[in-house]
Amino acid sequence: MFKAEKSALLSALALVGSVVEKRSTIPILQNVLIEREEDRLVARLTNLDIEAKTYFKAIVIDPDFEAFTVPAGLFADIVRKLPDGAEASIERPKDGKLGSILLKSGRSKFSLQVLPASDFPEMKMPADAVRVTIPADELDRAIGACGHAMSTEETRHYLQGIFLHQSAGSEDATFVATDGHRLVKRLTQAEIGGSFKGVIIPRNTVRVLPKILPDAGDIELMVTDTVVRFVGGSSILMTKLIDGTFPDYQRIIPTDATMVATIGSKAMASAVDRVATVSGERGRAVAFSFADQQLRLKVSNPDAGDGEDEVAYEGEATIDIGFNAKYIADALANLPGDIITMSLTETGAPAVLRTNGGNPENLIVIMPMRV
Repeated sequence: MFKAEKSALLSALALVGSVVEKRSTIPILQNVLIEREEDRLVARLTNLDIEAKTYFKAIVIDPDFEAFTVPAGLFADIVRKLPDGAEASIERPKDGKLGSILLKSGRSKFSLQVLPASDFPEMKMPADAVRVTIPADELDRAIGACGHAMSTEETRHYLQGIFLHQSAGSEDATFVATDGHRLVKRLTQAEIGGSFKGVIIPRNTVRVLPKILPDAGDIELMVTDTVVRFVGGSSILMTKLIDGTFPDYQRIIPTDATMVATIGSKAMASAVDRVATVSGERGRAVAFSFADQQLRLKVSNPDAGDGEDEVAYEGEATIDIGFNAKYIADALANLPGDIITMSLTETGAPAVLRTNGGNPENLIVIMPMRV
């Protein structure tokens, strides 16, 4: 029915492991649908919450081509193990019935069972979608920066994703994630073709998204109250949204900081990593003592010992406060630039981290810990 290069088939099946659920009790959801759209073929995957479509080129498409579905994981494994540069042909069995397909490549031949293409579910796009266009690299950085702050607690499902909304008074799109202990806010350039209320993109979708983002160009989002569609490169990703209300995150961001310390991010990250070694747990609190432009970091572990380190900073901050070592490490890894600022108020109040000289709206808030 068609012939394609191994590389083209692999690109079409690249999202199998991210979308297809191996333990699904619905057989058709473990399959990939191969169908034709004009002079191209498209591989479609779904788990009923996410649908991915990837277009790929075929060397030859026979006139008798008919859409079919085959086990996605098995199909991908076979293609992956073909020799580099190989071509694969997909043929009907000799009886002409599409109860199975033959995959041939060189001396290799496989027969794979087929389920009807008509049984494959399709997600529908509502008609009232708002078009949002974001540069691919901007979107990649935004979801990368927010990803580590998404909650994993099942009881707070409305925090298990990234909140996307319009920035008041500008064309920027704002991405926010929080797990109740830390919060990340990131603005991106955007062209927005209307108004939409904030939506929560699920954690699983956030993890798949980077795999469809091209190195350059724009990503088109079609945003509705129930689903969002992302079009990037040769792929289209559609996802259901989390049904819930994201908290009023602006109330969490301190606006009355009385102290600001400017610190080298790499030096601080290295020092935090060193002292946290003593704790044996990345989540143990690290004591931060700001005084006389020297930040002293300390960890005490009754079972192992103590660890101390120092980092120079600029500013008039004078405060003793504790933070989760992992949260600090994640924040520093996701703030661009070599210099960061920490805005502080008091021992029991959260700190705000920003890139020095960057957009003040791009920030990370970290709640303190008792040391």
